Amino acid sequence: MGKIVYQQLLGLSVTADATQDVWSLMAGASSPLLLWGFELTSDAVASLIIECDLHRITAAGSGGAASTTESLRDTRQSAPTGNMRTLDTTPGAATAGGGLHAWEWEQLGPVGIVYVPEMRPRIEVNTGVAFGWLTPSASVVSGWVCWEEL
Repeated sequence: MGKIVYQQLLGLSVTADATQDVWSLMAGASSPLLLWGFELTSDAVASLIIECDLHRITAAGSGGAASTTESLRDTRQSAPTGNMRTLDTTPGAATAGGGLHAWEWEQLGPVGIVYVPEMRPRIEVNTGVAFGWLTPSASVVSGWVCWEEL
């Protein structure tokens, strides 16, 4: 097993009427990644359906937060080589045919997945995945992402 990495997403303010990457994860130049799972919850108090998708990207987006700070399951290991970003209002460059999963998320409950080993998306070096959406209203979301560096 490789290096297991956790990323906490806390209080992300998502803007309205913009197609954006809520989070994206890019592999470094030396280690591919396996996405183990993720979950998001919302502060919404009224029902709102959002079209979301997880897709492959060839480059990270821009306009959002800088890279985030990850946590290692085993703190004795070296720093992760993967890079996570949040709230990129200019989405990353999508890969042709790179759609992985899609959801119609009703924001009063969580959205996410914990992958069984056979389904874990593999992220090759210098590529990534992004969880994006187009939302009609602003919201605040929190959650987590977990991956393995091979």
